[in-house]
Amino acid sequence: MRNLTRRAIFHFVPSWAVGFLLASVFHSISVLMGLVQIGVELNVSDWLSMIWQDALGLLPTYGAIIAVTLLLAFSITHFIVKQLNLHEAKSATSTSRSILFAAAGGLSFLLMLLAMQPILNVTLIAGARSTLGLVAQCFAGFCAGYVYSQFSNSFSHHQ
Repeated sequence: MRNLTRRAIFHFVPSWAVGFLLASVFHSISVLMGLVQIGVELNVSDWLSMIWQDALGLLPTYGAIIAVTLLLAFSITHFIVKQLNLHEAKSATSTSRSILFAAAGGLSFLLMLLAMQPILNVTLIAGARSTLGLVAQCFAGFCAGYVYSQFSNSFSHHQ
């Protein structure tokens, strides 16, 4: 149980935080750019305030959805890594493992966002309504997966 708690704290939470914060910032920037395009004048303080408020506002919903999404993606990827015997400390193995976790993070964000529309009948994340916005959200997932692979790989070698 201690090992599971350690993994949750040192591996999953930082990767979730990276994924959520990037997704939130990308969402805010997308919305702010839309406002600028229609002539709304915004200063730096407005931008920072909205980014902060969006992060706080999205945390209970989008943050929770991201946490569940990444938990499922990383669990499945751990199974694949074990099946492919990629959990050893070799450099090539470590690279393959990083690619798998990063791809899992990005793909999980894509699936999460695509599933929101038919389930909830709305695209909750305005920043994901354009192709660029969707790619940015997936990049946030990709980064979360990469961070997870680095933390989980480094900790497993030092235990």
